[in-house]
Formats: sequence, structure tokens, C-alpha cells
Amino acid sequence: MIQCDTIVAIATPMVPSAIGIVRVSGPGVASIIDNVFRDDASTLMPRQMRTRSAYLPNGKMLDDCCYVYYKGPHSFTGEDVLEIFCHGSTYILSMLVRLIAAQSQCRLAKNGEFTKRAFLNGKLSLSKAESILDIIESDSEASHGIAMNQFKGKVYDTISHLRDALMTMLQSIEASLEFPDDVGGIQSEALIADCDSVLRTLQPIIAASDYGRLIKTGVTYLIIGDPNVGKSSLLNALSGESRSIVSDVAGTTRDYIDISVEYDGVLMTLIDTAGIRSTDNDLERLGIEKIKALSDRCDGYIILNDATASSIFTMPDFLDPHKPMVHVVNKVDLTQHSSGFEYDGIPVSCHTGEGLTQLKQALVAALIDASVMESDQMLCNLRQISSLNAAFNYITQVKTHLEAQTTLDIVSIDLRDAIGQLSDIVGSDVTEELLDGIFSKFCIGK
Repeated sequence: MIQCDTIVAIATPMVPSAIGIVRVSGPGVASIIDNVFRDDASTLMPRQMRTRSAYLPNGKMLDDCCYVYYKGPHSFTGEDVLEIFCHGSTYILSMLVRLIAAQSQCRLAKNGEFTKRAFLNGKLSLSKAESILDIIESDSEASHGIAMNQFKGKVYDTISHLRDALMTMLQSIEASLEFPDDVGGIQSEALIADCDSVLRTLQPIIAASDYGRLIKTGVTYLIIGDPNVGKSSLLNALSGESRSIVSDVAGTTRDYIDISVEYDGVLMTLIDTAGIRSTDNDLERLGIEKIKALSDRCDGYIILNDATASSIFTMPDFLDPHKPMVHVVNKVDLTQHSSGFEYDGIPVSCHTGEGLTQLKQALVAALIDASVMESDQMLCNLRQISSLNAAFNYITQVKTHLEAQTTLDIVSIDLRDAIGQLSDIVGSDVTEELLDGIFSKFCIGK
């Protein structure tokens, strides 16, 4: 166990609530129990809850509390841990932390320091530690499912085994370089086959993780069409809220309005934009300019037409043709009274609700393959996905060098880089700077 000072932090939001939690970790837990709760720490039974009063230095009672003591190394951090449950008054929580932090060798915790200590004390792998943040940040059923799968560690085990395989390859290459007379030459064909095996294993993880990134961050669609085709009505109908102003007057929407909805476990952000047309109105022109900027940031487009209109929407040239375009035709409930054009797209009626479920299904399917939604070989952490892609590229270079019979020194360098990228995921040989960057994203009490 890594010996260090004692840390304390509030583990619940600083808003008035029924219950608040303060977390303490480190060697000073026993003295805190003695001094703050006036309890005999020597009689403590680990993992049993006690009810005691917390006292101010002047002898006045601060609050009636419950607390649980976890004796290291059998705790989350691997150290002695104290979790205190008090009334959720911001005053009580703040004073309790001040009382505890005033004890000898105790200080306020930094962001993510409890989880960082769990990692440093061998209680969690780095991948599992990061998945805790992904669980906390999950805001849809699908993103929660991916984070939980990652917490279970199956993809971590796969990546760890791949790293071990690359280490074996590197050891054989370096042994051949250092002791050519004893070890002999390298069998390039065998190493190429090993590279192929690693790449085949990585490919489905990378493919699934592309969806994992979208699922974690959610998908964003820009609703685009001529003025008065029902873009605002569609936003309101899909969200079930009256967020966007609906009017028969063209050009009502000047700025964009976004709203998030969840369907089939996936969080979707829909953006209602100004109708695209030539206009002399400065405000309306600014709204159209914003659409161009939003076009770069969104994941796909909802192209909306009016079933009762006499022409279809002319696609603007600033749309990215590589992004999914879901074509929708609104006001189909009015077509029996109209001589409108023959529409091509998902027919919907914002008035009756016709076609809205089909549209939600299409929006999810256009960006996310449903077959990978339950995959346990998927990452959703952007840092880990970046490292995984870099490792894949380095291994591809190793294979290319071996096929071209490049000097083994070059092969060894790329192989080391690939191992380094996978090590950054599983948490071996990580730098303090990398750890600080990872855990700084956590809240203070985690």
C-alpha cells in the first residue's frame, strides 16, 4: 500500500438535501473518529454502521450522523476509509469537512483522488477506474450499458492479452538483435501472422468503439428545410415539449433551438434551425449563417420537406455529403386535401403523430449499428479510443516493415510504440502527468 496523508471531501452535490456524504481516506481515520465523534476508534468493527454526534470545538453538537469504517486494504481506496452520512445542509457538510481537515496530516482531496488512490493501491485497473467516470457521466441507457461492460473488465482483458502478445514479439526481436549467434534469425512469416492475429482482434473493438463514442456523447441532428415546412413542429413533436415557436409566418425561427430526447437507449440532440432562403432580414441571415457553423459540428441531418408544397427543398452546398441524411416529409395528414408533389422520405405528421416512431428508429439506425449495442468489446472513453487507434496504426506499420524486410531496429521502435499505447489503456507504465490528466476530470469526492 502506498503510504500518504489523509484526505477528505464531500461526496454529494452541495445543494440542500435529505442526506449528505463526506468521505475520508488515509491513516488518520481513527483519530478523526476519536476527535470529531468522541468515539473510541479501538472498538470499531469494520463495515458496521454507527450512529454518533459530531461536535464543534466549543463542545456544541453539529449534527447526528451515521458513519461506516472500512479497514484497509479491504476498502475502495485500499486505505482506511470513513464514510459519514449527515443531514444534507450545506452548512453542516462544510463544517464537517472543516473539522476533519483541521486534524493532523489531513487535507482536502483533489479531483478524483479517491479513485486515483484505488488505482495506485492496486484496487482498480486504469481502464476500470476510467469507467467509473463514464458510469457517472452516462446519460442514457446505452451509454450506461457500455460503461458497465467496461467496468466489468472484459475489453480490458482482451487488450491486456494483446499487449502481452506484442511484448512476446518484441522480446523475440530484441533477443535476436542482442544475441544473434545464440537465438538465430527472426522468422518474419511467423511475426507477420502474429501481427495479423492482433489486428483482427483489434478491428471489431475499434469498429464497435466508434459507436461507443457516439453513444457516450450522444448523436446530434440538424433539422434543415425551407421556411414553414414544420421544423419547429417536428422538434416539439419528437421531444413532447413545446419548446420552439410554431407560426404560419415564414422566418419565425431566427436562432437555433436544441433539445435532447432518448430513444432505444440512445441520447439524440435535435437542433431546430432557421429556414434556408434568400432574405434581406439581417436577423434571419444571421440565423442561416449559424446553420453553416452547426453543420460542421452535427453528426447528421434531418432534411424536411412539406407534403403539401409544390417543390422539394434544394440542398445547400455547405452540407457534408459524408454525413447521414434522413429525409422526412411532414404534413402527410393534409395530403388528401392537397395537390402536392410525390414525396420521397419518411412520412410524418406532427399533428397526428404518424411516423414519429419510425423516424426515431431511422435516426438511431443511420448512425449506430444495433448489433454492436450489447457488445462487451467496446470502449466509450475518448482517450482510450485514441490510444487504440494509434496502436492499430503502429502494428500495421510493424507488419509493413516485416513484409518489406526492413531492419529489425525500425520494427522494434514501432512495436514499442504500439505496446506503449495499449499500456496507456490498461494502466501499466503510465506517467504521473497522464494520471493527473485522467483523474482531474473526476469530481472532488470521487
